[in-house]
Amino acid sequence: MDREKLQQLSSWMGFVGIITIIGGVFTAIAGLFAFIIGAIPGIITIILGVKLRSAKQYADAMLQENSGEKFPGSFDMFIGDLNTYFKIQGILILASLVLTVLGVIVSAIAFCFYRFQVFQAVGI
Repeated sequence: MDREKLQQLSSWMGFVGIITIIGGVFTAIAGLFAFIIGAIPGIITIILGVKLRSAKQYADAMLQENSGEKFPGSFDMFIGDLNTYFKIQGILILASLVLTVLGVIVSAIAFCFYRFQVFQAVGI
């Protein structure tokens, strides 16, 4: 394993994890003003940030290991946290794509009904 690349990955996971957690806190607080359920996206974002921070800790643990020692538990936990992070991100991406397509379809149908009503009112 390339220690330099793992160190870079660990640094970026730490940075992105912190920024994600901060963004999640703001999103959760803003969501509370709409409805309690509005805080759910913020909570999910916080969980994503925590998973990245956790993976960073396992990457740091692997970097602290002596080259002769092997700790497969750190690697397994590192991969497990990244796996969870990417699964949640993938589900969120798919859900947003589905909701976008549904929004476009509903908007198109609403526009067609609106145009139909305008034509009926005018007598066309």
